[in-house]
Amino acid sequence: MKYIGIVFFFGIFVFAHTAPLHAQESSDVHPYLTQKFFLDTGIYFTDRSATVSVAGSVTGPNDPIDLEGQFGLDRSDETFSLNFGWRFGKKWELGAQYFESSGARSAVLGEDIEWNDIVFGQGTNVIAGQDFRLIRMFFGRKFESSERQDFGVGAGIHWLELGVFIEGDIIVNGGANPFRRESVNAEMPLPNIGAWYMYSVSPNWAVKARVDWFSAEVGDYDGELINASLGMNYQMFEHFGVGVSYNFVDLDVTISKSDWKGRAQLSYEGVFANLSFYW
Repeated sequence: MKYIGIVFFFGIFVFAHTAPLHAQESSDVHPYLTQKFFLDTGIYFTDRSATVSVAGSVTGPNDPIDLEGQFGLDRSDETFSLNFGWRFGKKWELGAQYFESSGARSAVLGEDIEWNDIVFGQGTNVIAGQDFRLIRMFFGRKFESSERQDFGVGAGIHWLELGVFIEGDIIVNGGANPFRRESVNAEMPLPNIGAWYMYSVSPNWAVKARVDWFSAEVGDYDGELINASLGMNYQMFEHFGVGVSYNFVDLDVTISKSDWKGRAQLSYEGVFANLSFYW
């Protein structure tokens, strides 16, 4: 699936390179810098890693659980993703981003796994999985803009949803092994600051970059978030193009909820191949 998708988007890209451009003759810059709206939608071919810990009231802090390393959860994932931009007024822009990722895998434990005050025993068969969703809203102001380049800074919020579960036989009093499912969930509204830059190389080529950053304590969460992207876009027709970018999301947060005291470390990075619409 991953390689089929890459070949598909590569084919579109090659066609775009050879297709005639039917853009407005009067415009000599890419529509990313001139149009009021743009939408990028496509597939995010991501390599992910997820490590979590859940502290128990009796055992205290537990060793981190590596979902990919200890359970064999696939590191590669292909997920739908989109970016949206709205330029209003002469100086202001509103941006949005969305993607989600999930997976589950069964494994025979090579060692005991502690979750809260529960121990999943070595040699037992368990299933573990995680779900993650990211929604980003960003409000920014241009501070330098010309015919071919656009630069601005602003602030926004990331709404993150994370769920992790393990189910299987557990150790009770050193012997009995009843079946048990344990799960935790967190919803994290994390504010951030950020910046973006776009440059029109020609009427049909543009490069763009952005970065969002957060490091603070907000309610039950204390941690750091980095969300960055670097890519290019080719305009095929007046309101349509194709693009490719390298996206990176990294989250390291300590959680202090009543039902989840622990830590989550998540990383998503890879290629976002997309179709673009500008109007």
